[in-house]
Amino acid sequence: MQPPPCYNLNMSIFTSVSILFLAMLIQAFLQLTPGLFSIFYHSALAKTTRKKADDLALYYILGVEVSLAIIFIAIFFLMALIFTNQSFITGIFPWLMAGIFGAESVAVFFYYFRKKSTALFLPRKAANSLALRAKNLKNRSDAFVLGFIAALPELIFTIPLFMIVSFEMLKISDFPSYFIVFLYILFAISPLFLIRTFFRGDLNLADIQKLRTKNQPFYRLILTIGFLLLALLMINSGLI
Repeated sequence: MQPPPCYNLNMSIFTSVSILFLAMLIQAFLQLTPGLFSIFYHSALAKTTRKKADDLALYYILGVEVSLAIIFIAIFFLMALIFTNQSFITGIFPWLMAGIFGAESVAVFFYYFRKKSTALFLPRKAANSLALRAKNLKNRSDAFVLGFIAALPELIFTIPLFMIVSFEMLKISDFPSYFIVFLYILFAISPLFLIRTFFRGDLNLADIQKLRTKNQPFYRLILTIGFLLLALLMINSGLI
C-alpha cells in the first residue's frame, strides 16, 4: 500500500530542511578557517593596534565569504545542469551522495584531526606555510587573500555539502535561494566572530588553542554524526 501524497510531501520537506541544517552545522564546525584566523588575529594584535587588527579581520572574513560564494555559485550551476536529468536525480544521485557522505564520516573521524593537538589533516609543510602566512599579514589585501584560500584545503569535505545544499535549493524552488545562501555563509563565518569575541574577552592564543584541543572530541563527534546523518537522509530521500 502506497502512502498518501501528502505524507510523501511532508517527509520530503522534513528531509530537505534536515539536510540543509546539517550541512550548515558541519560547515560551522570545520576547523581550518577558524584555526588560521586565531593565528592571524593573535599576531595582528601583537604587532598593531586593536583597531587595525579588527580592520584586517574584516577583510579576512570577507575573503572567506567571497571564496565560499564563488564555489557555491559554480557548484549550484553545475547541479542545475545535472538537475535536468531526472532519471539520474531520482535514481542514482541520492545513493551516490549517501556513499560520499558515509565515506566523509569515516574520513573525518579518523583523519581530519591529529591526536591531542589543534593540527588538522593537512601535510605539515602546507600547514606551516599557511601558519607563517597568517603570522605575517601586512595589509588588507593579504588578509583578504588568506581568507579566500583558507577554505580551499577543506574542499574535499565541503564540495559534497555545496552539492547537496544546491540540490535541495533546486528542489524547494518556492523558497528564496538567496536566503539559504545567506544562512549558509553566516553559519560558516560565525566561528570567526566567536574567536574574535574570545580575544576581546582577554583570552590569548594559547587559551583558545587549549579550548580547541579540549573540545576536539566534541568537534569530531559532531562532524562524524553530521555526515552520517546526511548519508541516512539521502538514503531516505532515495527511498521516497
